[in-house]
Amino acid sequence: MGYIVDFSKWQNRVNYEELSKVCDLAILRVQDGSYVKDGLYEQHAKGCSQFAIPYGVYAFARFTSVKDAEKEAQDFYERANRVKQPLFYVVDVEVESMSDMRAGTNAFIRTLRNLGAKKVGIYIAHHLYHTFCLDLTKADFIWIPRYHLDGKTILKPKFPCDLHQYTERGRIKGIEGYVDLNRLNGKKKLAWFIAE
Repeated sequence: MGYIVDFSKWQNRVNYEELSKVCDLAILRVQDGSYVKDGLYEQHAKGCSQFAIPYGVYAFARFTSVKDAEKEAQDFYERANRVKQPLFYVVDVEVESMSDMRAGTNAFIRTLRNLGAKKVGIYIAHHLYHTFCLDLTKADFIWIPRYHLDGKTILKPKFPCDLHQYTERGRIKGIEGYVDLNRLNGKKKLAWFIAE
């Protein structure tokens, strides 16, 4: 099996042809809140499309209210689909940007589904899993980061998830520098993530 990688503007030197030989799935960042578009998203999406690398997308959540979450989700969906429709959409919940993160995340997901998103995931910071108390039943899959300090040893998440981001210091052919690497961790197979 090849790699599952997620990347953004911070990975600005990507050889997509080389990456396609070792990557089974890419997850690309579209935005950091509504106001910060990832400057390399469209380039990454086009590169992945050209070399048949299946990809989904994520948005780092910064919403401050339910209304703001709905707007963020709408911006995310529109930006994500500018190249082609991605395989799935993920709301990345890592910071407490409003008092009720559960309500904001639910609004974000509801808006994505109303716009036509078929597969939606939640990325939840490991250390905030209990604090945020998100309604994970609203999502189709859960993605959790948990790293060891050495960047190599795999620390299993303490909570159930379908994808485990196990290092932010990965190395992979086709991407210069460090990159986040992920592994399947639940019952869902790769085929589920890459099915259109």
